[in-house]
Amino acid sequence: MQIVVLLSRTVSPEATLVLEEEQVLVEEKEFIINPPDAISLEEALQLKEKYGGHITVLMVSKKEGEKQLRTALAMGADQAVLIESNPDEDHPAHIAKKIQEYLQNIDYDVLLAGDFSTDGATSQVGPRVAALLDIPYFVKAIRIEQEEKHAKIKRNADGDIETYQVPFPFLATIPQSLHVPRLPSLAGIMKAKKKPFRFIQVKENHAKTLSHYSYPQLNRKKMMLQGEIKEQVASLSKLLKSL
Repeated sequence: MQIVVLLSRTVSPEATLVLEEEQVLVEEKEFIINPPDAISLEEALQLKEKYGGHITVLMVSKKEGEKQLRTALAMGADQAVLIESNPDEDHPAHIAKKIQEYLQNIDYDVLLAGDFSTDGATSQVGPRVAALLDIPYFVKAIRIEQEEKHAKIKRNADGDIETYQVPFPFLATIPQSLHVPRLPSLAGIMKAKKKPFRFIQVKENHAKTLSHYSYPQLNRKKMMLQGEIKEQVASLSKLLKSL
């Protein structure tokens, strides 16, 4: 099973924030793997332990994202890919497009992503990537099982459990409550230094995501129903029948 885990980095909840000239400054050491993404990585590691395979961790970030990817390698991922990005190009649409452009040229079976990011909390990147790749996706997947040439997926749909049978490849987002991510071991940290790590530089896309917007025209005809209740009901009934 070839698994790609989409990671992002975010500020640690224990970070000390400094406000300077109307900007929030955060030291580089205060960044961590986005916690929901770490849970999706844990799901990937458990799938690999059960079915075998290979795990690639992929991040669109500044070059400093290397630290978080090294942590993911120490946790057990097999290789890392960092698509270097300008901080101004961090809209979910831009990130998803860069991920799609990389993934369309490689083989994979499963894409995993966190349920959301703790900074933006848009829950957009994973579904956007799946839409661009034209593959099925499932949010809040609580169980993934490999069955020959397809997978069986169970997802939490607001308290109801839905079961799907889906061909490879597909994308699934993992709910925050599913796992407790493992900690990197000393041996894992040492092995991470020798694992494949690829840096990719892409041409920045400066096109605007939002081209224009407009307000809808309101053409409602305001009417006040007059008379007694029975008369108002009759008038309303007549009006509805005429529509």
